[in-house]
Amino acid sequence: MPAARARTTLTIMAIRRASPADWSAIRAIRIAALTEAPYAFASNLARELPYDEDHWRSWPLRHAVFLAFDGDEPVAISVGIPGDEVEMISVWTAPAARGTALATEMVETVVAWAKAEGATAVKAWVVETNPRARRFYDRLGFRPTGEEMAYPNDPAITEYHLSRPL
Repeated sequence: MPAARARTTLTIMAIRRASPADWSAIRAIRIAALTEAPYAFASNLARELPYDEDHWRSWPLRHAVFLAFDGDEPVAISVGIPGDEVEMISVWTAPAARGTALATEMVETVVAWAKAEGATAVKAWVVETNPRARRFYDRLGFRPTGEEMAYPNDPAITEYHLSRPL
C-alpha cells in the first residue's frame, strides 16, 4: 500500500477500526506520519522503519487503531490504548486533510470507542513546539493535567499531558 501523499482534494470513504489484516495500511500511515511530522511523535522513523509485519499486525491487537481512507489509501490514523483512562497516541492526518473535519472525526472516534469501553477519560501528550495541536486539543475539550515530561527525541522540549473527561 503506498504511503499517504498530499492531494488537492480528499474523498474520505470510511473511518474504521483496523484489524491485523490492515497491517500494511497501519505501517504506511505511521511511516508517512513519522516522515511528515517527526516533531509530533515520541517515536521516530529510524526506530519504526525496520519493524516487521508481526509488529504491525500486533498494533490492533494491543490498541484500538482507527484509519481513514481515501479510496484504498490510508490518510489518517488515531490510536487509543485501552484502560480506565485511554491514552490516545499517533493522531495524524495527511497534509491535504488539514483544516477539514477529519482530524476532529479521528479524535472523536477514539473518544466514542473509549466511552463505549467504559473509560473515564481520554488523555494525550502534546509538545510545546506544536501550538497548532495544542489549540486543536483545547478546542476539543482537552485540558492540561499538570503533568509534563521531557520530549524523548529532544529533552530540551517539554511535552504536556492533556485530559478530556468522559
